[in-house]
Amino acid sequence: MQLKKNVVCFLLLGLIGPVLLILSEFFMWFSSYNLVELFIITTFAEIENSFLFLFPLISGIICLIANMLVIYNAEFRIKTVILSFVGLGFQLIFFIDYISQELGFLSNAGVGVYLGGFGFFLIIINVIYILTRIERDSGG
Repeated sequence: MQLKKNVVCFLLLGLIGPVLLILSEFFMWFSSYNLVELFIITTFAEIENSFLFLFPLISGIICLIANMLVIYNAEFRIKTVILSFVGLGFQLIFFIDYISQELGFLSNAGVGVYLGGFGFFLIIINVIYILTRIERDSGG
């Protein structure tokens, strides 16, 4: 019973990380605008850089789909990890590009930065858990 409780806790942990990434899209990061508003504003000026603001949303959706795969069937663990790495790659590109531009305003960080960072951290912990989890035969 304790093993099932532990597995359920980590599966919920795997769902909380992507949800936090998706929610971080709608909270303020470094200015008084959230990332969706920044996407809309920058679409009119420089469209090639505006899609960067959608990366947390895209990353959260990809990781959420990946975690639902492993909940649906435990045999999809490797596919889940691959999809999670793709989502984490999007988020890492966003962190490197956007936060390096706003480094001077790091002291003015809003809630979105913390939600995004914590969601990113939870997804990494979930990937490590999925890779280290050992399936036990029940014996027949």
